[in-house]
Amino acid sequence: MVVEKLKADIMSHLDSLRNLTATDFCSLALMDDQNIIRWRYVSGNRNDRYKRIALRLGRGIAGQVIRSGRPMYLDSFKMKAGDDPKEYPILLAENLKSVLAAPVTINHKVQGVLMIGYRYPATYTDQQLLLVEDVAEQLGSMLQAREKERGNVIYLYPFNGSEH
Repeated sequence: MVVEKLKADIMSHLDSLRNLTATDFCSLALMDDQNIIRWRYVSGNRNDRYKRIALRLGRGIAGQVIRSGRPMYLDSFKMKAGDDPKEYPILLAENLKSVLAAPVTINHKVQGVLMIGYRYPATYTDQQLLLVEDVAEQLGSMLQAREKERGNVIYLYPFNGSEH
């Protein structure tokens, strides 16, 4: 029951952020204890391909944000000859053209990424960046509290394909 409330709270934050920023897509990726990063929760998705994306640290938008611990944005994504599609799986899966991603910190360690995106080229404002960073901090606090309740990070990120 507590896990369902956590999922509902996370989805509420994602839906609200997507509406406040007027973006097409909002998602939360989390890194597991094997350092595999998966998009666990999404709002505004067009399909379920995100569920099959598994990234290593440093790969893809999420892997780069987790590794650097800093926000990242792309304002006009277009695949070019020679680009590795493995670097942009969420962008390709959801046809995103611009994204803004911020790190999510749990127990003083970057363990996730909060990302908003448009399906057309766009620039992001400082206000949008601050809002994404604020929501990322809120989500990190929620997940950290849940981790402390359970006492084990493995139970924090169950992935059985039923996430939104």
